Amino acid sequence: MLDTETTIIVGAGHGGSQCAISLRAASYQGVIILIDADAAELPYHKPPLSKKYLLSEDQMAVPLRSASAYEQANVLRVSDTVTSIDTGKQVVSVLNGPDMSYSQLVLAVGANNRNLQLLEGLSNVHSVRTLQDSSKLREFVLTTQRIEILGGGFIGLEIAACLAGMGKDVTVIEAADRVLGRVVSKVVSTRVHKSLEQLGVNVMTGRMATEFNSDDGELTSVTLDNGETINTGLLVVGIGAVPNESVALLSGIACDSGILVDQSLRTGSANVFAIGDCARYPHWQTEKPERLESVQNAVDQAKLVATQISEKSTLDYKAVPWFWSDIGPMKLQIAGIHKGDTEVVTRVEGDKFALYHLQEGRVVCVETINNAKDHMVARKLIGSDVQVTAEDILAGADVLKALLV
Repeated sequence: MLDTETTIIVGAGHGGSQCAISLRAASYQGVIILIDADAAELPYHKPPLSKKYLLSEDQMAVPLRSASAYEQANVLRVSDTVTSIDTGKQVVSVLNGPDMSYSQLVLAVGANNRNLQLLEGLSNVHSVRTLQDSSKLREFVLTTQRIEILGGGFIGLEIAACLAGMGKDVTVIEAADRVLGRVVSKVVSTRVHKSLEQLGVNVMTGRMATEFNSDDGELTSVTLDNGETINTGLLVVGIGAVPNESVALLSGIACDSGILVDQSLRTGSANVFAIGDCARYPHWQTEKPERLESVQNAVDQAKLVATQISEKSTLDYKAVPWFWSDIGPMKLQIAGIHKGDTEVVTRVEGDKFALYHLQEGRVVCVETINNAKDHMVARKLIGSDVQVTAEDILAGADVLKALLV
C-alpha cells in the first residue's frame, strides 16, 4: 500500500487535464500525477487545430489552462510515455523514468487518426490530431494551392471550409453517398454539402480512392473508382479515428473498439478508470456500449471520475451528449443520440435551422445550424421527462423552454 494516496492520470488532453484540476477542486488530498507524452506544451484546445490555427503562422495554440493553474492545484506534470501497467501491483511503467505506484489510475489516452499504409512516408500527405500535425500541415497549406481531402467527416469538412476561405482549390472525396453520413440526418448532410459548394469546395460523394500515385516521396495524384485521376499538391486524410488501447490491452484491461468501462467509467481492473475518446461505456440512450469523440464527453466524464475518487463513491454517467462543429459559416450542433425510428420536426427561421427527433413524445436528439437557442433548450429537454408536440416545436424555443418550468 502507498503511504500517500496517489491518483495517476495518463493523458493530458481535455479529459486528463480536467480530471486533474477537478480532483483538487473536489478537495482531494492525495498526490495527483498527470503523465503527458507532450508535456513540453501546456495541454491545449484541440478544436482550433482544424480551423483557425491553419490560417497563418501568427496563430498560436490555446492552452486549456495556465501553468500556474496546475501549480496551484499541486498537480505534478510528468513528460513521459506509459509502456505498461501492472494492475495487480498497481504500478505504471514509463519509457524514460522510474515506475510509479497508484491508488487510482485514470486512462485518458484519447484516440489516433486512422491512416492508410499506402500513404505512409509521403511528405505531402497529412492528418490533424495534435499541435505538431497541424503545424506541419500549415507549412504546406501556406504554399500550396490545390488540396484534396480524403474523408467527409467533421475534421475533413472543417479543414475544407477553412482552406476554401483562404482561397485554396479544395476537393473533398467521400466514399459514402453523403457527407457526415454516420453522424447527422440526410437533411443536415444536404445543407452542409450545399454550404461547402457555395464556399467553392468541390464535394465528391460516393467516390472511392483506389490508387495513390507518387514520385520521389511525394503524392502526385489520386485515382478514383470511376477511373478519374485528380492531380494534387497536398492530401489531407480524415477517415476517422481509432482508440488508443494498446497499453491497456497489453496490461490485461478489457478492450473492444475502446477501453471497456461500466456505467461509473470503471474498467474491469480494480481502481482503473477510462474516460474520453478511448473509453467505451454503456450509453443510457442507446442501451449499448458507445465510444463518443467529443470535448464535452471527455470533460463531463473527467468531472464524474474526479468526484468518485475524491468522495470514494460510485456514480453513473448519464450526461446528455452534445457535439459541435464549425464548418465555414455554419455552426452545427447536435444534442443527444437517437436509435430506431423517430418523428422528425423541422423549423427554419432565416439561416437558423433546427431538426428535432421525437420518440413517444419525448425529445431524444436535436440537430441545429446557427441556432444556439434551440440547442441549449434541447439539451435540457433530452435529460427530462417533458413531452412535447410538433406544434410546441414549431412555436419556437421560448415555448419549449417554458415547458421545462
